[in-house]
Amino acid sequence: MDLVEAKGLIQSRHPWELARAAFFNRLIRGVVRRGGPVRVLDLGCGDGWFSRQLLRRLPESSELVGWDLALTDDLLEAFSADLPEGMTLTHAEPGGTFDLILCMDVLEHVPDDLALLTDLKERFLRPGGHLVASVPAWMTLFGAHDLALRHYRRYTPRRGHQFMRAAGLEVLSKGGLFHGLAAVRGLQVARSGRAEPLEDPGTYTAADEAVGLGAWHAPAPITGLISAILQAEGLLSRAASAARVEIPGLSWWALCRKP
Repeated sequence: MDLVEAKGLIQSRHPWELARAAFFNRLIRGVVRRGGPVRVLDLGCGDGWFSRQLLRRLPESSELVGWDLALTDDLLEAFSADLPEGMTLTHAEPGGTFDLILCMDVLEHVPDDLALLTDLKERFLRPGGHLVASVPAWMTLFGAHDLALRHYRRYTPRRGHQFMRAAGLEVLSKGGLFHGLAAVRGLQVARSGRAEPLEDPGTYTAADEAVGLGAWHAPAPITGLISAILQAEGLLSRAASAARVEIPGLSWWALCRKP
């Protein structure tokens, strides 16, 4: 979860977040299932919820470092309570290299996305290591929600693919995700109007225009039903990717490898 959306400690996870976790857990399991312990960096880890879910599915004795520059000392203390063995959260730059780097919903937050991705690949990813990235898709869907989350941009699938290759990464698989939600967001933007990115997204102050993931308080059956539908879409995305078919979605993802 983006820390902009967090309102203290989160008690109920949004269906989008649950489905996103299920999708990327499956994707990452396919990368690490045949090896021994791995060292994983979750860049932009937020409150660390997804990191916790992933660590449980990694080989025994794996290490996971959650790194987020937005983590204050108070948030670190709160989110680090009862961390599982092998997991740490930090706002300081970690040392060493990693077998797997997660860069999920991060690149849209920085002015020079290519410089960040290239730096991650060069300094933190071991040769032969993997990087998983996800970004919001389609600039035509850029609206008030993007402004509230301090986004610089959204990405087309073509730009995303070219972008990964420009950073020196080999793209192994890719595709759209949350196909139905793309249609919903399209209707929202059509009703409220498309927004233009700001030169400095940090100057945006009307954050209350967007409802963040931290505001989700629906009953568990509703959450479960919506999450199940979104997880089914995730299976469709994986199948479409395997068939080299690009289905538009609210997000775009890529599994990459450092040569």
